[in-house]
Parts: sequence; C-alpha cells; structure tokens
Amino acid sequence: MFIVLEGIDGSGKTTQAARLGEWLSGLLGRERVLVTKEPGGWLGGDAVRRLALGGGLSSVWGEFFLFMMDRCEHVSGVVMPALEKGMCVICDRYTPSTLAYQVLSNPLIGSEAAEYMTGMSEVIGLPRPDCACLLDIDADTARRRLETRGKLNSFDARGRDYFERVRAAYDALIKRFPDEWIKVDASEDENTVFGGLKRGMERMFGTRLGGHAT
Repeated sequence: MFIVLEGIDGSGKTTQAARLGEWLSGLLGRERVLVTKEPGGWLGGDAVRRLALGGGLSSVWGEFFLFMMDRCEHVSGVVMPALEKGMCVICDRYTPSTLAYQVLSNPLIGSEAAEYMTGMSEVIGLPRPDCACLLDIDADTARRRLETRGKLNSFDARGRDYFERVRAAYDALIKRFPDEWIKVDASEDENTVFGGLKRGMERMFGTRLGGHAT
C-alpha cells in the first residue's frame, strides 16, 4: 500500500504520519512499514529541502521542477524499492502537494500550463497512491499552530489568502479523484484526528490491514 498524507502547513501531517506508521506496524509488522517524507526523504535530499523551504527560489516553475526532481529521486531510491518488497509506504506529502501549492493555487498559471504540470507525474511514471489523506484545517487555525513552533519557513510566511487557495486546491483534487481520498477534520486534538484517520483507513482497506484492525 502507498499512503500519502496531505494538508496545508500546520495541519499535523508529520505527527499523524508517525502515528499511522506505529499503528500499521502493529497490524502488519514493523519490517513491513516505511514512513518517509517530501521534500528531502532520500539520500542527498536535505540540500533540496533547505533550498525548497528556504525561500531562495523566485520562479514558480523553479519551485515546481525542484519538487519534481526531488520526487523522482525519492521514488527511485526509497518509495519504489519498498513497494516492490511488498511494504506499506506512508509519505508525508507527495504529488498532490505540488499540484496544490505550485499549480492550482496560483492564479498566474493558465489552464494549458496547469494541465501540463498536472499530467507530468503520469507521463514520467510516478506511482499513484492507493490512498491520499487530507488533514483539513482552516488557515487561521493552522497559522496559530505554526506560530507556536517559533519558526516559519518560506511557505508558512505567504499569508492567509495563499493557504486558503491551497486548501481549495486540495478540495478540487478530491472532487477529481474521490475514490483515492480520505478527508479528516484536522482542527481537533491529536487523538481525535488520528481516530478519524484510522476509521478512514479501515473503510478504505478493510482486510488488507490484516483482518484485525481496531
């Protein structure tokens, strides 16, 4: 299984990815579950992550192709080898993040360019997730959470309107591929959010979780 966690910054993806990994490890076996992330989840990816999140790029195309390069290396070196071994891969961000952040939320990108960027993952053979989980949260709540970290990256600092556009872009992706998505209210406390995530997993995968999900 290839599972992706998505949402705007501050939605709790990293926390929930770790908890999901622990839960699935208990069901499937620790050796059968891999938790990874984008950008930077591969050998050499730390430099890409620093560049991507550090605000050093001024072009949306530069951002787009940087994230795509990172994804190609991540898939080739980490995701596909694990999937080929029959492992369950949980990824904190994947293709939907790029579409939501760099493409569909940008009013300066025309429909032709957006279609090109949306279709690139399929053209170059990147695997589609079996499930994408959206941790949905409004921009104001997410911002308050980010401020408690004491450090904002270049995307965090783009403002409320930007994140509302990103959130709307995720909803557009869900409408386009409804069978691939689970949507969870991420404004609740950590345990409540994880409970919703688990229930969504159980509905979608059923017996593939070993027949004893609880």
